[in-house]
Parts: sequence; C-alpha cells; structure tokens
Amino acid sequence: MRHKFQKKPFAFVLSVLLAAALAGCNLPAGNPSTPTDQPSVTPQIPQYTPTPQPPTNTPEPSATLTPIASAIIFTPGTTAGVVSGTLQAGEVKSYTLAASKNQPMILILDSTYGDYYLGVTNPDGSTLLDPANHWNRLQWVLPQTGTYTIQVVASTHSEDFTLTAKVAQLVTFGSGLSSITLNGSTINGFVVSYAFYCTAGQTMDAALNVPSTTAYLDIFGIASGLLLDPSAKVNNWSGALPSTQYYIVEVIPNNGLVVNYALTVGCR
Repeated sequence: MRHKFQKKPFAFVLSVLLAAALAGCNLPAGNPSTPTDQPSVTPQIPQYTPTPQPPTNTPEPSATLTPIASAIIFTPGTTAGVVSGTLQAGEVKSYTLAASKNQPMILILDSTYGDYYLGVTNPDGSTLLDPANHWNRLQWVLPQTGTYTIQVVASTHSEDFTLTAKVAQLVTFGSGLSSITLNGSTINGFVVSYAFYCTAGQTMDAALNVPSTTAYLDIFGIASGLLLDPSAKVNNWSGALPSTQYYIVEVIPNNGLVVNYALTVGCR
C-alpha cells in the first residue's frame, strides 16, 4: 500500500530551516540595548619627572642681628651716666661700661611699672648679675678691669626706663693722715661719688662746704647699706662704721644744679 506524502508549502520549509539555524547561534538572552559588563582597568599613575629649570637668584634669608650694645660714657669730671629709653615686652637692651678692678659700681634701674631687671656680665664673659634674680639695683666692688656689659631686661609690659650707672672714684688717705679734702663740681648736674675703704668700729666724719639748699650728702656701705639717707638733705654727718668695707660718700646737687664744692671726709 502506497503512502502518499503531502507536499508542504515552500514557505513552511523555509521557516523551519531558519529556526534551526538561529538555534545553533546560542545568542545571549536579555535586552540587547543593555551593554554587557566590561573588564575594569586599573589606572596607571605616571611617574612625575620634573623638568630642569634654570637657576634663579633666590635671596638667602637675612641673619638675625644681635643689637649692638651702646656705651655709657661719663663726661670728664663726673662719676655717673644716665641713659633712658622704651622697650617692648621681652626685649633686652645692652650697654657697656669701662671700669677698673675694686671700683665700686652702683646701678639703679627705674621703669614705669618697676618690673624691668638688670643683668651684668664681667669683661671675661662670666656672669656678675643674672637677670633671673630680678634685681633693679646693684652696688658691687668690681672684680676685674675692663668693659662690663649691662642688660636692661623688659618683662611683660612695654614701658619707659631710666638707667643710672655710677662708678665711684677711689680715694685713699695720705700716709699718716686720716682725712682728706676733695674739691669738685657737679658737672651737668650729676651726682659725684667717692669711695673710702674704712674698718669696722672707726668713726667717719663728712662735711660739705656748701649750703644744703644747693647740695647735700648721701652715705652708704657698699655691702651694709644706707648710713645717711639723702632725703634728709644735710651737708654734715658723723657716725660709727658697722664693718670693714668700701663706704660711698656722694655729693648730690639740688635740682640738678652745677655746684662747686669742697668735701672733707675722715675715718678715725
């Protein structure tokens, strides 16, 4: 018995062949408009090699200069000098002063608030007075001959100051004598200071031959302190000496007058 095959339309056969071909392509599923993931790329940072530049004349930073100390110079015939100024907080001003070994030196520092301090360096660079001691007055027998450096040290204020420096003139009695008469003048109205070395228990006599309205006396031991207060404004004094040391006798002109005087001092 014969089987009869029914012919398929050509369009149908073509569609079957096309479907089979597409099935063999294994196309990915999903929306073709969505991009597929790409492998990440690690960015490489290029090494920077500086391009050589021509040298430029860059100025060097200026060095911090140490302020030069100012010299305190006494007018001939005087034993004192006065300097003044204004310092900022923490600032230091230096002065130099030449003197001889065994001369008594008196420094008096006045400032607006009274909180500026002194420092003193010996000619060999060692410390005579450390400003950390917070002294604004010093009276001392100098240990060396040479130039001393005096510092004015400001504290926490900006203020005015006045520094008075006195180096007493050493006086010795003549052989076999216990007294001497000194003639002088308060040049420029400055105090004149004399130093006498006397021993404990001696009596000192001091007489100034001018009225106390023009000049008067100040007497103190360089170590022991005040014997005659200048506020008394007297021109004669006599008293027992408490210890062996240098004693300072000063002629103080009233109101800065220039006074010619004769001063007689004795230790007996």
